[in-house]
Amino acid sequence: MPFKVTLGNILRALELGADTLAYVSGSWSCRFGYYRRLQADICRELGYRFRLLELRRDRMKEIIREILQLSDNSLLRATGRAWRAFRLGWFKATTLEKAYELSRQVLPQAENKQECRRLLRTVIAEIETAEKVRELKQIRDRLTTRFARVRRNGRGSVLRVKLIGESYCTIEPFVNFDLINRLGEMEVWVDPFLTGPRWLGFHGFRLRKGEVRRAQRLAKSYWQYCVGGEDANSVGHLIMAARAGYDGVIHVHPFACRPSTVVQPALAAASRDYNIPLLSISLDEHTAEAGFLTRVEAFVSLLERRRRSSFKTGGEVYVPDQGE
Repeated sequence: MPFKVTLGNILRALELGADTLAYVSGSWSCRFGYYRRLQADICRELGYRFRLLELRRDRMKEIIREILQLSDNSLLRATGRAWRAFRLGWFKATTLEKAYELSRQVLPQAENKQECRRLLRTVIAEIETAEKVRELKQIRDRLTTRFARVRRNGRGSVLRVKLIGESYCTIEPFVNFDLINRLGEMEVWVDPFLTGPRWLGFHGFRLRKGEVRRAQRLAKSYWQYCVGGEDANSVGHLIMAARAGYDGVIHVHPFACRPSTVVQPALAAASRDYNIPLLSISLDEHTAEAGFLTRVEAFVSLLERRRRSSFKTGGEVYVPDQGE
């Protein structure tokens, strides 16, 4: 994980008629950048035929050449198609980001949790079927009003938890057992340090660089050298969460992810020094949903008890053993 999950997504897309696979690839320390070759070989051995488009900075000329070939070598046509596709995709991503953000805020205080989740599913379906930017702007403009109509339970403040870790485990609800919504139903507001559009914005276009630099600067006291993935970002965002008054931090990562594993002592040290509870969970294909949720529920109970009693742990925090 996430190799098998992403391979399954690719096979499903090919079965639905996709004829081009676009990979965000590279030669960095995270193994995700090397999936492209092996996954493409597996798909071809299974008999699928497709065009492979590898997106990486050192292949810009090849990317432009391949895009031109898709448009009969017409620069004007290729530019127009690329711009329209990018603009529509970007508006879909940002509209979806706003919908998820509003859902994360409203769900913990919603009187009827299913009402909020139904609204989110409806909005996602509208975004998926929208084919014009104008339609997406209309959807986005009405989002705040639509979520504001969800009835609140009037219970005031809720627990606030920061979600950090490996990017795919943080973003993909299928992998993390829909953790954000599960916590929302427990009346916990979750703030993921990374979402799909944020990942694309940073890694693809270097947006939000100031926030990333701040996180990595804060992490320096505990993590001098970047091993790969989101190791330094996770440490930095844990410290930022502690300073912002969050109640706790949850760290999720694949079982075999080297950067997320070796950063554990740094996370534990920062958690202890900043007096913020930390739950770290490794995920793989054998992770049982019941056991996963039991640990999450126990962590939430700890946070609730901690807030009720205003008890300060004096440096002792909950950092589960990875072997649990």
